[in-house]
Amino acid sequence: MKALLTILFCVLAARLFAQQPAVEEPRVRFRAVDIHVNSTNALLAAYQIEFSVTNAATKIVGIEGGEHPAFREAPFYDPKAIQQERVIIAAFSSENGAKLPGGRTRVATIHIQTTGSAEPRFDVKLQTAADPSGKKIRATVAAEERKTQ
Repeated sequence: MKALLTILFCVLAARLFAQQPAVEEPRVRFRAVDIHVNSTNALLAAYQIEFSVTNAATKIVGIEGGEHPAFREAPFYDPKAIQQERVIIAAFSSENGAKLPGGRTRVATIHIQTTGSAEPRFDVKLQTAADPSGKKIRATVAAEERKTQ
C-alpha cells in the first residue's frame, strides 16, 4: 500500500511541476536582396530606386554598395527609413564614361530580416537613371533574393 501511495504521489507531483508547452516563436530569417539596374546600351552614372517588401513582416537591416567600382560604396538613403519595410536609395558617380557600367549591373544589396513563414515579395521601382552628362536614360530595375549556397 505504501508503494502505491508513493507512485500516486509522484504522478500527481509530476503533473504539478510539469512545464507548460513552450510557445513557438515566429521564425526569423536574414536575407540579402540584390538590386540590379539594366541600362541596356547606355552608361549608368546615377540612379534612384524605391524598394519595399509588400507581404511579410520585414525590417531593412542594412544596405551595401554594388559590384561595379563606380557603385561599390553604399548608396545614399535615410537611415531612419530603413527601420521599416521601405527605403529610397540613390547613387551617382562622377567617373568618366570608360569607368561606368553599361547593361545589367548590381548597384546595391539590401539586407532584410523577416519574421514568420511568408516568403517576401519585393516591389522595386526605378524613379530615375542618368548617363554621365546627366541626361535621363531608359533603364529597368530588378530585385532578386540572393540564394544561399
